[in-house]
Parts: sequence; C-alpha cells; structure tokens
Amino acid sequence: MSGHSKWSTIKHKKAATDAKKGSVFTRMANAIVVAVIKGGRVGDPEQNFALRLAIEKARSVNMPKDNIERAIEKGMGTGKGEVVEEIILEGYGPDGVAIVISAVTDNHNRTVSEIKNILEKGGGNLGEPGSVMYLFDKRGEILIEGKVEEALTLELIEMGALDIEKTPEGLFVVYTEPADLTLIAQKTERDPGVLSVEANLIYKEKMRVEVKNPEMVTKLLDILSEHNDVQEVYSNGNW
Repeated sequence: MSGHSKWSTIKHKKAATDAKKGSVFTRMANAIVVAVIKGGRVGDPEQNFALRLAIEKARSVNMPKDNIERAIEKGMGTGKGEVVEEIILEGYGPDGVAIVISAVTDNHNRTVSEIKNILEKGGGNLGEPGSVMYLFDKRGEILIEGKVEEALTLELIEMGALDIEKTPEGLFVVYTEPADLTLIAQKTERDPGVLSVEANLIYKEKMRVEVKNPEMVTKLLDILSEHNDVQEVYSNGNW
C-alpha cells in the first residue's frame, strides 16, 4: 500500500471517523477554504474547478448553503471570524517514513504544536521546511470512475498527462503537472464514459521505502488524518 494513495485504508478509516465524530461539515468547509486559497482566492466555482468539486462534495452530504457560502468567504478572506491559512508540515515516522501533512488552521501555533505532539507520540518527529519535501513531487491527481477508453487516454497524454494508472478497485488515476490539472480534469469530465471526476493537488512520493512496522506507521497516519485541521496526509511508505 502506498502512503499517498487515495484508495488506501487510511482514507476509508478517516471517512468513517468523520461520520462517527460528526465533523464531516467541518472537513467539507475546510476543503472549500483550501480550494479557494489554492485557486488564488477565487470564490467563483465557474472559474475555480477545485472549488466546484468541493462544493459538490459538500452538497452530497447535505451541507447547508449558508455553511458553504461562509466557507467560500473565509477562503477569500472576506468573511467574519478568524483568518485561515493552509500550512504544509513535514516530518518522519517509524522506519524513516517521510510524511507530508496538509492542514487548514486559524491558529498556526496550535496546529503545529498538536501535530508535533502526535508525531512524537507515534515514534516520529516534526521536521524543518524542506526536510522531506525533496522526496515528493507536487502533482495534479485526477480520480476517475467509469471507462477510460484508449482514445481518451491518448488525448490526455497529448494534453500533458504524466501517467495513467488503474487501481485494484477498477478506478483510474491520472497524474499531471499542477498547471495542467484543471484543463485535463475538465476534459475527462466531458467524456461520455466517465461517471465522476475528483481533482486534487497532491504530493506524490518519488520512491517508496519498505516499512518493517506497518501497524505503527498506519496507526500514526490514521491519528494524523483524524486531526480536525488536517486535510491530507502523504507518505512514502510501502507495505
């Protein structure tokens, strides 16, 4: 299992935990905030593809319209209350596994302190900026449910797709340069054989390290993922 995989057990456990804790609206709101920030503080879903997808996810869990609008305003920096920011934290876990954590917070020091504590209790440590980032590439990732015919594959490659993989679950993952993400995602979305598209900017490991203590690493990644401020957790572990 690759630590960054969208289809790992970590994601499914995180989703189950969200539902159990009743924090799904909080996570959805944070995802909207992140989409606005990454989209250059653009709050129009017609001009910000990632924001449109985040809003669709929020609506799928019946998140109220007012909550969605407040999250957009928060991301734009025009809403009431605390100003939020996206922070990227780097560190190591057991067996020397490199970890990159994407979080959204209105209290930078609190979030860093709490994540540092989680890492240390889990047998890892928080690193300085750049300490593990060189082990990852920033990539666009498009998750596709449906049929990806050869013609579409060739078109995506011509548009700049770096790689196309099929998951054990029968889904497709397209990797792109960050700047090409929106255009290629929109192309896949229009294909008649595609049922759904999810587009994200991720940190993809350049190479994987073998994990001798998978239970320790998995537990640490699970706990990090469950933190309310954390959006995504990536690692280069392989088990």
